[in-house]
Amino acid sequence: MASRVSIALAPGDGIGPEIMNATLELFKAAGAMDHADFRPVEMGASVFARGNSRGMTDEAIRTVEECGILFKGPMETPKGGGGKSINVTARKLWNAYANLRIFKTLPGVDTVYSRAGLHIDMCIVRENIEDTYGGVEHRLTNDVVLGKRIMSAPGCDEVHRFAFQTARRL
Repeated sequence: MASRVSIALAPGDGIGPEIMNATLELFKAAGAMDHADFRPVEMGASVFARGNSRGMTDEAIRTVEECGILFKGPMETPKGGGGKSINVTARKLWNAYANLRIFKTLPGVDTVYSRAGLHIDMCIVRENIEDTYGGVEHRLTNDVVLGKRIMSAPGCDEVHRFAFQTARRL
């Protein structure tokens, strides 16, 4: 019998739990629940509200690291006060430096592209930690804020290597 995989599960905030419940129902219908154990973790608005600036408990961090996989719903970003998005915090904490998005035409799915007879089969790799997510910003005047985009050579090399390895694999 195949072994089961443990997956840390953070339902999210707002519409997150509703989306997560629907997704888990799809997993169940597809038989994925026969191969996975979902371990709930505390992350998001309720954790921020208790004064935790990371938006995730120490136990949640340990669980994600034990599982090696985090499946999360949409998370609320704190408004004002300089709070950092939980998404950026998680990416930096676990060095999730690249974001892979795959786009494919699916048989039977009606889209503007399928109606035009265009077959889509591509992926995009996006840098996930540096650049826009650096958060180096300074107010110069009441009307002007300077945002710096910092990218390191090692960080760029890491993302480029991932992109080329992915291209070879796909």
